[in-house]
Amino acid sequence: MKKELIIGLIFIALGLGIFVFYYQVERPKARASARAVMANELMVEGKLIFERGDRQAVNSAIDLFSKVIARYPDTPAATEAFYFIAQSYEKLGFNRLAYLKYMYILKEGRYVPKDMNGEIRTRIARLKIMKYHTEEGVHQLLSQLTHSDNRDFRSRIYTELGHTHLKNASYKKALRMFHIALKENGSNEEAILGKARAFKRTGQDEKAFDMYEYFLKYYGNFSHYSKDTRSAYLKQLYSSALASFHRGSYYRSVSLFKRLLRFFPGSSKSENALYWIGENYFAQKKHTQAIAYFGRTLSNGYTHKDQDARIKRGYCYFMTKRFDLAAREFQVYLKAYPHGRHAETAKKWKETSTREILYRIKDRMAPETEDTSDDDSIDESTEESTNEVSDTVEKKIKFENVAEL
Repeated sequence: MKKELIIGLIFIALGLGIFVFYYQVERPKARASARAVMANELMVEGKLIFERGDRQAVNSAIDLFSKVIARYPDTPAATEAFYFIAQSYEKLGFNRLAYLKYMYILKEGRYVPKDMNGEIRTRIARLKIMKYHTEEGVHQLLSQLTHSDNRDFRSRIYTELGHTHLKNASYKKALRMFHIALKENGSNEEAILGKARAFKRTGQDEKAFDMYEYFLKYYGNFSHYSKDTRSAYLKQLYSSALASFHRGSYYRSVSLFKRLLRFFPGSSKSENALYWIGENYFAQKKHTQAIAYFGRTLSNGYTHKDQDARIKRGYCYFMTKRFDLAAREFQVYLKAYPHGRHAETAKKWKETSTREILYRIKDRMAPETEDTSDDDSIDESTEESTNEVSDTVEKKIKFENVAEL
């Protein structure tokens, strides 16, 4: 009887022990695991929204990350949520708040993964540089290189150093930093674009444009930087091409404008590019090529340079002594734009072109038996008139160029 009682008591004790162990150890673990799962689900949702990048999406992501912190403060996801809230503040331009969040994560004493710790310190250094432009921030970034052999992480640090040198107008140093960043990680988008900007600042425009085109070719379909990069590239390309024209670098100007036509064929700037290629050829007295490009300006889908192209094509015909075609161009202009900005000019040049046509008709109708001295005087008069008008075109053409839009 005693033996059975003892065995019964042992089973009761074991049952109580298992019960206590479950409630004290296993149940909290299960709950913690379930809480971690729910926290991670919220984090995944928040990250997806954060990646969209626009202001509304970033604000929505902050709300989700804040819920993670409020509901599951004791989970590892809470630390990650603080980290992403700080990044969100950076995206929104709230650099001071971002700095405070990063500092809170480090000072709170929470467990922070090694990679995240290094990333946070790098971002703090970057924010210090942005605020103070101090050497301290640069040294803090450099010190991070000695603590990590992660190539992606090192690439980001070199990229931040490159941007720092860009802001301080140390363009050669910036170029070197971006070059090293891309050696560490050739897919670093910020380093690619930073290197393009550094090339531009050092006057290596073609290399800058090559970098822009490389980026847009391989990253343009999914990068958040695509829209801004396209806009910047188009603006810089057009500006460089036009500046080359005004400096008299006609071959380079034509090359850059043709590059614009290849890469931005549907842009409204393609109309301008066609027109200014015509101007480049006109300046080189290559009137046949100029006529072709002024014609393309008139026949594409845009019209904002049509008035200028029509007038210039008339000049080209006049300079090649095709006065009938010149008169026709000026007449077409007057019909299409009776109150246009070149209307008075078109009237004058139409009259001049018509006068030249009449001179030539008169020459052909003159009797062969007439005194050659009179013919010579007419020919000389005609030649002098033509040369005088041609010289006038050459002199006036610079002043009759229109707004460079």
